[in-house]
Formats: sequence, structure tokens, C-alpha cells
Amino acid sequence: MSATTTSSFHCVKTNHRIRKLLLWGMLIAPLLISGCSIGDKIDKATDKVSDIAGDTVATLDGAIDALDRNSSSWQAVLQDTTSKLTKDAQSTVRNEVSDLLNRSVAATGDELRCNMDFIGTRVRQALARIRARLMHQAVPPVEPALCHVVPAAVDMALDPSRRNKLEFFGYDFDTTPIKVTLHDTSRTQDVSAELDRLTHYHMTLNLGANGVPLSKASDKLTLEWQSRPISSIAVIQPATPVCREKTETYARDTYLSFTPPHTRGDKEFAGHGPEVWAKANWSSDGTHVKLRLWMKARETRSDWTTAEGERNETYYTAPPGWRIDSIVSGLESSAHYIDTDHNDDRQGGGPNGPVKEFKFRGDHDGDDAGSYTGVDVTFNPLVVKLVEVANCAPASAVKSLQVKDLIAPTTIKRLQPMMLKLQSPKP
Repeated sequence: MSATTTSSFHCVKTNHRIRKLLLWGMLIAPLLISGCSIGDKIDKATDKVSDIAGDTVATLDGAIDALDRNSSSWQAVLQDTTSKLTKDAQSTVRNEVSDLLNRSVAATGDELRCNMDFIGTRVRQALARIRARLMHQAVPPVEPALCHVVPAAVDMALDPSRRNKLEFFGYDFDTTPIKVTLHDTSRTQDVSAELDRLTHYHMTLNLGANGVPLSKASDKLTLEWQSRPISSIAVIQPATPVCREKTETYARDTYLSFTPPHTRGDKEFAGHGPEVWAKANWSSDGTHVKLRLWMKARETRSDWTTAEGERNETYYTAPPGWRIDSIVSGLESSAHYIDTDHNDDRQGGGPNGPVKEFKFRGDHDGDDAGSYTGVDVTFNPLVVKLVEVANCAPASAVKSLQVKDLIAPTTIKRLQPMMLKLQSPKP
């Protein structure tokens, strides 16, 4: 074959390949273009979902912050939160918040024996759980809370028809199993089957002839959650004494330091504040006094760099054989100011609440949020009233029975000298 023929044949093959490539290009190009478009749409949709999730978290954070500043305003906070969750993608969270509002409003009737601040605290905890689920974080368990028991004790000298039930008032009774145990002199018996949950905030325990088998050997009834007692109700027998009481003062010499995590912005306040809030609370579960310390520091202009968080710890534990009846000291201390320099800022907590002094670290050169900004707290003495844990009737329960006329005259006559002895000033 000549060189010319070979060259012509090669050109024909090359042109054929080019035409095939062009044809394939014409077929594939729209797909590639379409693919890019789909990718862009996916990216935009992802960004939109991310923005909505961010907006939802910001709304929940705002509600939690508002409750941290004033827990008694929970109803207005929940209504405002619901009104801000308007997007279709926020409907699940909006429904959860709306259900929480309805649930909390239902728990504010005449029957409820818990104060408004208590409900606000429970609402805050519920919002924090919603936020944790949204952020795919660990969700704290729902712990039932007990505010009041009616009657406060059971007097066996009373006619059975007048001591045929116990009523429990509190919150979140319907979210987790609650165990009721009858304690006798020689044994314990699970009587949870006699507990009736009327609502999430109201339970009754049947003490009638077909209910809990109270007897001359019965000492007390206890409510337990996750194997931890949350309430103890004395069964007053002919020989049951009044429990001893005492007041104890606990003073902590060391300070507590807390640096809340960075939650928003670029970590640098850059001389724009920050505006700072802090709150410390004491609460009791009967065995321990818990401390909750919350702090938030936010830049006063965009990009709103923020550090916020809380620290929870056991502050005090009752000695063996005693339980905490009440905290005599003030339960809350708070502070709020705007930082204007790089110096530490001291804010007095006052003489009555948990905190004697807040010492804040706000702005300085370099990154602040999450690494530098924080607070050192010194404490006032904690004063608690302790009640003996034994087969006895607390004086507060006896007084409550008197007010409600749920104690036999013979019982009050027998217990009165012991009550007077408790009230007598110590030498």
C-alpha cells in the first residue's frame, strides 16, 4: 500500500473517531450539565436545611436564655418560641414546644402544689432535651419531681375512711416508672400496683381495704425512681416519735472556676463587650444540695461571639441518718453587666444567696470564648435544716396533718410534748 493511501485511510479513521467523540460529547454534555445542576440544587437544599436547623437551635437557645434569667416567665417564653418556629421544616419542634406549653399550663390549676419557678425550671429542662435531640446529642433522662404529698403522713389512729389515699403532686409522673415500697418492721413490699397516675402532675395511692395493706407493723412508704428514694411518708403508729431536727451550716473555703464553651462567632470579642450574665442556684433532692452555675458572655455586635454553658455538681451531702428537709439560705444569686476593658470584673452576689462574689474574665487580647472568658465564684455559707431518718414522724408532717384535720386527737396529744421540745430554743 502506498504512503498516500495509508495516510488517507488514517485520516478517515481519525475523522471517524472525532465524529464519535463529538456524538458522545453531545449525548453526555446535557447529563453533565444536569448533574451539575442537581449537585447545586442538593448543595442549596442542604444549606437551606442547615440554615433552618441553625435558626431552630438559635430560637431554642433564646428561650433557654430567657428562662435562665426569669424562670417564672415560662408561659410567655413558650408562646414566643412557638410563634418564631414558622417554617414547615420546623413543624416537629414547633409541635413539641406547643405540647410542652399545653402540658405546663395544665399543671397550673388549683390542684398543683408546685410554684411557678419550679414549672419554669422543668420547662427549661424540656427545651434543653428538645435541643439535644435536634443536635443529635445525648438527651438527659426525664426525672419525675415531687412537690407535695397529701396527707404528709398516715396516722393509723385515724378512722380508715379518712386515711384511704395519698395524693402526690409534682411533674413528669408519666414519663418513667415510679416504684412505691411499703416498709414494715421486718420486710419491704412493692405496692406500685396501687399507684394511679391521674395526670402527669397528679398521682394517688390507694390505702383503702383493697389497696396498700397497711398494718400495725408498717413504718413508712417510699417513692423511688431508678432505685433512688424521692419521697418518704411516715406511717404513724401508737409508739411513733417525732423526728429529731437540727440546723447545719456548711462553709466552702475554696472557689469554683468555670469557663463556658464557645458557642457562636469567631471566639474574639475584640473590645465589643461582652455582655455577661451569670446565675447560681442551690437545690435539694433530700440527700444532696446540688449547685447549678450558668454563665453567658456575648459580643455586643455582629458576629455575636458567644460563650455559654453551665456546670452542675453536688455541693453538700447530708450526714448518715439525716435527710435535708429544706435549705434555709437563699437559693439563687445572679449578676449582669457589660465588660468595658481587659481587667477582671467583680460582681457581688450578696449575703443571702449561694454566691458571695462573682469574679469575671471577659475580654482580653486574642481569642476569648471557650478558652479565657469565665468566672471564679466564692460562696456564702450554706445553711440547711436536717431531719432524722428513722421510724419517726417529721414535725412538719404532723403540723400539716393538724391543719388538714387528718390526725387523731389522741395522736396529737401524745406528740405535742415532743413538738414543743423541738421548738424550744437550744441552751
